[in-house]
Amino acid sequence: MLNIALLSIGFLGLVIAAITPRSTLGGAISLLSFAAYFFMNENDEWYTIIIFILGISLLIFEVFIPDFGIAGIIGILLIIFGLYQTLGDLGQAIRDLSIAVLLSVGLVIVLAKKGYSFDNFSKLVLNNDLTSERGFLSSIDYSSLLGQTGKTLTALRPTGKALFEEITLDVLSQNERIEENVLVEVIKVEGSKIIVRRVVENE
Repeated sequence: MLNIALLSIGFLGLVIAAITPRSTLGGAISLLSFAAYFFMNENDEWYTIIIFILGISLLIFEVFIPDFGIAGIIGILLIIFGLYQTLGDLGQAIRDLSIAVLLSVGLVIVLAKKGYSFDNFSKLVLNNDLTSERGFLSSIDYSSLLGQTGKTLTALRPTGKALFEEITLDVLSQNERIEENVLVEVIKVEGSKIIVRRVVENE
């Protein structure tokens, strides 16, 4: 069970690093968990660790391109091979990886409901690093949009695009899925994050 726990925590750390501003924390958790996993299994073969890291790298690369392709497949195979070489049991390697992946997918779903997504990765990292405390100021102030009404250009799940006075912007719905071509109102602005809700016609 400890094997599964460490491997799962490592993958959960990768998710946190990838789609939240806590990239440093998530990366540290992931690194420590994976290191503890290989150390606990007394793995002194560096090539298996390198293969595992390469597999993780390919899988992360695949996440940020539109289609699931050869990089992701090779990444998964390399991860399984690295775990198999460490554990000496292919069935256990696949089981441990499957549980870790399922937990990671669950965390992705939870974070997506809170407005995070892989599509926002670059923006989240930028907002995390270029803060006013470090001497940087955003070049765009969206506070003037507060209370304005626009129309969704894509479905909001909960993120998507909406049109405000011929300007297309990335927006975030308030705890609901909003279909395409629906009127929405800006109810909150947090830095570059524009939060909207559906406009009810009888309001």
